[in-house]
Amino acid sequence: MKTPSEIFKNNPEIQQNPSVKELISEYEAVCDALIDLQQISEMSKEKYLKILLLEIRQSISMELNRDLEAERFGETERVNFKHAIENLREYIDDYCRDHKIYL
Repeated sequence: MKTPSEIFKNNPEIQQNPSVKELISEYEAVCDALIDLQQISEMSKEKYLKILLLEIRQSISMELNRDLEAERFGETERVNFKHAIENLREYIDDYCRDHKIYL
């Protein structure tokens, strides 16, 4: 976006007019609001879904490694995958509700 000085570079004295000053002030407020809106929209649902998928992927890898170690060393109980899947479903439902994502 152009700044007011760029807009009025051919006629800078017009910026001293009270109506133009008010218009410039409103223009700057709208520009600030637009920048704020753009920053907010950057963290869109797509980004929330990417975060969700990354967390799910990490969780699955962690559980598979934990089960592999339990099987190999026999020191801990094996992973109850039914319980893990139920927890995952509950986590996804909560996450989607919190971020207003409707699947």
